[in-house]
Amino acid sequence: MTQAFNLAQLANKANTSGQLDASTGLSGIAPVGNGGTGRSTITAGAVVVGTGTAAVTMVAAGTVGNILYDNGTAFVSQPSSSISGGNYILQAYTSNATWTKPAGLKSVKVTVVGGGGGGGSAVGAGTPASSSSAAGGGGGGTSIFYSAVAGLGSTVAVTAGAGTNSFGALASATAGSVGGNSTPSSSPVGALGGSGASGTINLSGSQGGNSGTGTFTGTGSGGNSSLGEGGRNRSTPGVGNAGLVYGGGGGGGFSANNATSVAGGAGANGIVIVEEFY
Repeated sequence: MTQAFNLAQLANKANTSGQLDASTGLSGIAPVGNGGTGRSTITAGAVVVGTGTAAVTMVAAGTVGNILYDNGTAFVSQPSSSISGGNYILQAYTSNATWTKPAGLKSVKVTVVGGGGGGGSAVGAGTPASSSSAAGGGGGGTSIFYSAVAGLGSTVAVTAGAGTNSFGALASATAGSVGGNSTPSSSPVGALGGSGASGTINLSGSQGGNSGTGTFTGTGSGGNSSLGEGGRNRSTPGVGNAGLVYGGGGGGGFSANNATSVAGGAGANGIVIVEEFY
């Protein structure tokens, strides 16, 4: 005859062999205090969650796309879209504005790039054998700023466009210098790049290219910013090439057999990029 025993009564006792075979002759539910779950069944596919000395609870499957989320008290099944954390938003400013700190923000990374300097102008002497080629403008500087939300005010003034760009007093970047003008008898060197200030990382823009020397030689190219290329140099007469990307310097102008000035290329405007992390 097989005798059934209540598992809760036997949980703290050992039989004569030192083993307790749960596959034969046992019944009842072992409480958590005795090493059990306090439950008779566990839902298939569910995640078991402890509750102290009470019976365990379960987080059951059933909603596609939900994640197991620690809400600070327990693990729960929750839509990922409703959870604050891991989200990212990028805002780019090319003109003056006011940035307002959003609710739920954890930290920001701000990249400020100053405007590129314009290329120099070229003046020819008006004779068949004369030419002049001007120097390139410098690339805009860069300041990269990172901060947790505690280091930010509720609003920050953004200055963006030509010249010096800034994100309040937290990061600023000056523009590249304007390239030197040229005549048939002068060959100016490329203009210096702008510089970053106040940020976590501060960088200088590259120097513009030197003007060509001798008769019918090329112009100086525009200096690069941290985001890319300035205006390319010219090998034929004409207005200098404009900066290609944010903060790129303008290329120098090229004059040949011309008594009037030929302008340099415009420097590209700067930009303020705010990356928000939630």
